Amino acid sequence: MPYASNDGVQIHYEVAGEGISLVLLHGFGVSGDAWNTGGHVAALSSEFQVITMDARGHGRSDKPHEPAAYSLPERVRDVTAVLDATGVDTAHFLGFSLGGVTGFGLCKYAPSRFQSVIALGAHPYSEEFPEDFEEWGQRYINYGVEAAIKREARVSGSVSEKRKEELESRDWKALGAALLATKRIKGLSDGLSRGRTPYLLICGTEDHDHDLARRSAAEFPNVSFIPLEGFDHHESRSRLDVLIPIVKDFFGSSSVEAGTHPR
Repeated sequence: MPYASNDGVQIHYEVAGEGISLVLLHGFGVSGDAWNTGGHVAALSSEFQVITMDARGHGRSDKPHEPAAYSLPERVRDVTAVLDATGVDTAHFLGFSLGGVTGFGLCKYAPSRFQSVIALGAHPYSEEFPEDFEEWGQRYINYGVEAAIKREARVSGSVSEKRKEELESRDWKALGAALLATKRIKGLSDGLSRGRTPYLLICGTEDHDHDLARRSAAEFPNVSFIPLEGFDHHESRSRLDVLIPIVKDFFGSSSVEAGTHPR
């Protein structure tokens, strides 16, 4: 399995297709495999070199248990470490939910490495992140999968045995640390306020992040916004018939193409 190293933290990644490089970064609690099972890699790899990665704390990447290990600069360095490992100088980036939060850090901490960014189901106002990020992050650290099952049961009403097995396979101390660190991010929009990297925010109108995502397009000149009418948070990622044409159009219209260059 291919791994990149960021100061000793191993980050798992996979590459499919040829063409302009595009990094896909998943949301909280899953892994880069979600882009394969969801059909995104198959839909994009005919036109892009698609690079999927497991965020630290997730999948086959290393899983530190300290919140400090999940700072925004470290998350950005994980992405650039993957670019280095694959011999890519510059790339496009698509991040969903928590992956979109990392995407907002790219223009601040690695502006020369990314030609354009899509943040899907995310907004750049860290002060507006839900208060329960910190509450549940601490519960995951203290109680592990028991807290995760309890939260899912509260949301969906019940948790199947298969779903419990899926939840039990994850490192909840690491995921709790990641959630705590996300709530504590300061100045997430700093890079947008002085950056030139084109950003597109895509958000369903039924997503709780919709209004703040729309607001950012009015506030930052390099940010545009597309609402997905009637879609909730997860439908914005899963409805490939709507999402993929938008993604291809945005990355294809970038003024400067990103590409791969052996080091």
